[in-house]
Amino acid sequence: MYWCIQGSTQGWICPACGWGIVTTYIDEIDVDETEYSLYIRNVVGIDKEKISFVAKTANVNYVIAKHMLEEEETCILKAKASKIKATITKLQELKMDFNVIPYFKY
Repeated sequence: MYWCIQGSTQGWICPACGWGIVTTYIDEIDVDETEYSLYIRNVVGIDKEKISFVAKTANVNYVIAKHMLEEEETCILKAKASKIKATITKLQELKMDFNVIPYFKY
């Protein structure tokens, strides 16, 4: 028998016959109830893509998004861990510096 996690299922599976004992698996990030604040800071090279991303994330128009990008540090999102993680991934693609409060371990 070997231990396996697949999607939202975890358990012991027999490699010979395929039978197993399984139960629900919920990733730690999905049960984290903390509300995190995501700040962008020291943005260099403000362009259309960055403005569009901040406008969509912060739910503001393009003019306000551009002003947010020009500030030294500004909060663009307050959300649960899974949404923060997805947003961080996009910020890293855009090579934008950010900070998350409180400490974000994911």
